[in-house]
Amino acid sequence: MIEMPPLTSIAPAATLVGLLFLLRYFLAMRRIWKAAGHRPSFQFGDYFRATKRGGFGEDFEPERRYAARQFWFGAVLLGAGLVLYGWLLVASSFTSGSV
Repeated sequence: MIEMPPLTSIAPAATLVGLLFLLRYFLAMRRIWKAAGHRPSFQFGDYFRATKRGGFGEDFEPERRYAARQFWFGAVLLGAGLVLYGWLLVASSFTSGSV
């Protein structure tokens, strides 16, 4: 039978992998902006152009899809890791006996 690792191991792993996917997303966006001739932007809304079909034109559609995949995988894993950390925090407060 396969043992499941404890949540105290899964939470930091999911958070770290999510952050790494988001780093890959930012690097992919930087590469798209360089190839398209745009200056890399720090505007929050510019980063969501990768999630819109045709956001950079048909020439950059494969790169846009790659960046969107990195963003969504990173967001889901980071969110799952943070939820697990919250779960562990709440669970430890109920089992500490200081209620």
